[in-house]
Amino acid sequence: MKSTAALTTGRIGPNVIIQTALTLRDRLGPDIATRLLTRSTSYGLLDLPQEMVEETKANALVRAVHETYGLPFARDVMAESGRRTGDYLLAHRIPKPAQWLLPLLPRAMALRVLLAAISKHSWTFAGSAQLTVTPGDPVEISLCHCPLCAGQRASEPICDFYAGTFGRLAQALLGPDGWAEEVACEARGDAACRFLMGSGR
Repeated sequence: MKSTAALTTGRIGPNVIIQTALTLRDRLGPDIATRLLTRSTSYGLLDLPQEMVEETKANALVRAVHETYGLPFARDVMAESGRRTGDYLLAHRIPKPAQWLLPLLPRAMALRVLLAAISKHSWTFAGSAQLTVTPGDPVEISLCHCPLCAGQRASEPICDFYAGTFGRLAQALLGPDGWAEEVACEARGDAACRFLMGSGR
């Protein structure tokens, strides 16, 4: 990948840095994870951010993982980081009664409720991106000026952090056959990063 566009300057929730750092620690060990983290963000494993962070730092970490380890490994790491972020949201942001009820609802209704919850908490992940959510089966989530792939170029979609987060939420809130996938990516030259989310196929 190579830089092709200006980076965003807003702020984003810290989980993209926290969960990516912890995933790198578990995959590569604390020393390697610390070097990559401090070189790209100035944070360390012992002082991970607890408040909103600059999008440029989150972007720099994602870029460093891709440039250092290549596309397959980087995509796997970022997807795992996203799944861990989904676990965090389930533990701290989404009420337990909703988690119990949603899998019992008719699929169309559950999708609408889940989409509303994602819209409500978009400030935690979208940053300065323009978020558009489109009801349907599956639902569509679109990010224009995506903060995580800004300035990067790839031959395939690379916003696996978001796909991992949305997929984990879909599995927990729609049932075990819940899924999400990125179908368009600005890093690939598409107009926006677009994700589909649903249950079943």
